[in-house]
Amino acid sequence: MNNRYFLIVVLSACMSAAVAQTSILLTGEKSGSDTRVKVSNYQVGHVGDQTVVSLDFVLDSLFVPSNRYRAFTPIIKTKDGVHEQRMKTLLVTGRTQEIIFEREGIDPLYADNCVKVRRQKGEPQTYKYADAVESQSWHDGADVFVECDLCGCADRLKSDMAYITSLLPPDPYELVEYVEAVPTHAKKERSLHGSAYITFVVDKWEMKPDYMDNRREIRKITDTLDVMVADPNITVREIKIHGWASPESPYKHNEMLANNRAKSLTEYVKGLYNLPANVFAPAEATPENWIGLRAAVEEMDEQTLPHKQQILTIINKVLADLDKNVTNQADRDELSIRSKYPEEYRYLLKEVYPGLRRSDYEISFNFHDFTVSQAKEIFKTKPYQLSLREMWDVANTYEQYSPEYNQVIQTAVNVYPDEPEALINLANVAMHQKDLLKAETLLKRAGDSAEADQARGVLAMLQGNYAEAERLLNAAASKGLNVSKNLEALKQLQ
Repeated sequence: MNNRYFLIVVLSACMSAAVAQTSILLTGEKSGSDTRVKVSNYQVGHVGDQTVVSLDFVLDSLFVPSNRYRAFTPIIKTKDGVHEQRMKTLLVTGRTQEIIFEREGIDPLYADNCVKVRRQKGEPQTYKYADAVESQSWHDGADVFVECDLCGCADRLKSDMAYITSLLPPDPYELVEYVEAVPTHAKKERSLHGSAYITFVVDKWEMKPDYMDNRREIRKITDTLDVMVADPNITVREIKIHGWASPESPYKHNEMLANNRAKSLTEYVKGLYNLPANVFAPAEATPENWIGLRAAVEEMDEQTLPHKQQILTIINKVLADLDKNVTNQADRDELSIRSKYPEEYRYLLKEVYPGLRRSDYEISFNFHDFTVSQAKEIFKTKPYQLSLREMWDVANTYEQYSPEYNQVIQTAVNVYPDEPEALINLANVAMHQKDLLKAETLLKRAGDSAEADQARGVLAMLQGNYAEAERLLNAAASKGLNVSKNLEALKQLQ
């Protein structure tokens, strides 16, 4: 190549529509002079409906004779050369050439679309270039060059082309905005339920912890309470015990047994702990457990219970009477089963009735509220003690979408699998990680809030369903959410 022209040396090129981290050096040697130009900080991309090229021409080492000029023209060009679009030309002139342009006009190749700057001889000099043209469909995937005319002759055949970067389609993952769903502050009220099968001496209600399997059954209640009482972050709010008796004795007798046995168990548990007396709710009881009997019979096949349907009819009649507070028919109906179907009754008495005699317990408690720093520590070992809002606060002590942030957001869904805010925030993480299937699954259960609509709109955008994305984003906007950034992103993608 004639040494009048630049020899193009590419130091490093950024291959995306992002800010360049390195520079491209256009160098050429002209006898006795250094004619280098550096291109740096280049950005190529889409803004709205325009394609924008901005870059810095560093002219520190460029030599321009007083009566000459150098021309630099960014050009967008398809790889097959079919399409080409010239952008504004930068003319770097010497002092005399600047005067000539003012008197005689600029060369026709550049006259209609150029900007002039005079080279300050021997001085550091940078020109910040920017130009925008209407976006064309063929721009995506095209290359961006800088045409270098160093002879100042406006002859493209004598100009060289320096590759800058490729103009990539807009990356939707970089354009969209993920909006967090902020959980509200809520009381951390919880409850645990269970059943203990305490055995009492026939027709007695005295609590005997060492009788039969009672010690094991009592531990169902006490093991839970032991953990709660020992944990400074838990306050036991209420303990309820509800007793059930089987229906083989007279109803009034069963009523007396069930009530007294429930009271006996309540008093026994109360004596084991130094808890306020009002924590223990008054004992309750259901004299005869016809509900449990019906459930058991419904599960049986007719080979085991040939008269299953007839027995169910009697049971349903008893339950209908009890719903009306009619208790004087229960004994007669129980006798009807015993007399009409004696073999099946004996089977029920042996295999089903023992399980109907039980004590249901409910322990209600609160987790204490935590500061953010306390919550971070609690999260490491007992995340279930945090409210959804506390988890969200912990997550936001980390950089968004960092591994630590993502772990907290995932744990929030593990602990609160049905909370829309937790599902939306994890869906945002999934979309950020390009796991659209996971995001779609989560958002199916995320409710109909503005944040849910926006998240679904972003998902539709990432899936290329732009009409649905627009509908969902507008729905979110109608509910008061600012979706302007995502609507702008949608406009760029369409």
